[in-house]
Amino acid sequence: MQGPEVLDVLIVGGGPASLSAALYLGRARRRALVVDAGSPRHAPSAGVHNFLTREGVTPAGFRELAWADLQEFPTLSRVEARVTALAFENDLWQARTAQGHELRARALLLAMGTVEIPPEIPGYAERWAKSVHHCPFCHGWEVRDMPVATVGHGEFARHMAPMLQNWSDDVMLLTHGEPLDAETRQVLEARGIAHHTSPIVALEGPGSALHTIVLQDGTRVARRALFMKPGQRPHDLIRELGLPLTGAFVEVDAMQRTALPLLWAAGDCTTGFQQVIEAAAQGARAAASIIMTLTFSTD
Repeated sequence: MQGPEVLDVLIVGGGPASLSAALYLGRARRRALVVDAGSPRHAPSAGVHNFLTREGVTPAGFRELAWADLQEFPTLSRVEARVTALAFENDLWQARTAQGHELRARALLLAMGTVEIPPEIPGYAERWAKSVHHCPFCHGWEVRDMPVATVGHGEFARHMAPMLQNWSDDVMLLTHGEPLDAETRQVLEARGIAHHTSPIVALEGPGSALHTIVLQDGTRVARRALFMKPGQRPHDLIRELGLPLTGAFVEVDAMQRTALPLLWAAGDCTTGFQQVIEAAAQGARAAASIIMTLTFSTD
């Protein structure tokens, strides 16, 4: 019995990196399948920012527009499914999904992002990507001239707190229980940035809005936005493949190649600079590398 059709490229993930790669592959007439679990990490965000011609479009709207562009290319297809197993056997990547698909491809692109590890702070979940954000480049403009805070300590605090002064003169650092080191204190004092070291015990406000940050020592801080970077970990598939990691991120070369044969990775699973336009650029770079590799390999 013959196995499933051999694709040129299997793309795991359905976000900007995946869709950008699919566009390159479709225009190069390569047979590619996008396997999308349908649960993008940036879904709660109100809009995509810093992407020319798409400023403010919702994440869902961005994906719809992308797939409208991709309809032109007959070698592209997609399936909504979750990949549960990957293996490189007989010079092909083999994949299985929770929905029962068995897939084979000459090359594999992983672009499924990372898994968020949210902090255990009451009120965080309903405000994430609404009034609690990870990136001032993405959301600073929307809270310009408002009282804002950031959570962190050490090098992160010394970087993020001054950065926020691009958008607001009223910036506060919360260390969430971590001590304030002398270097950070010096930076804050030089820039007129207030700080509190008491742990955060609650975020309050109507609906998804933030009005008050409650600290363990009883302090109530009036803020309209909070910038913090939650923890992240790689998806189980990435860990099971044994790919080299730097923290939560897959190690790749300048063309998004990983340490495993015919396996590329792009987007948030490879970098802490998690921007839609960066993910799209990485997807394009990976696809170009894949096309060149397949062109000069033996069929």
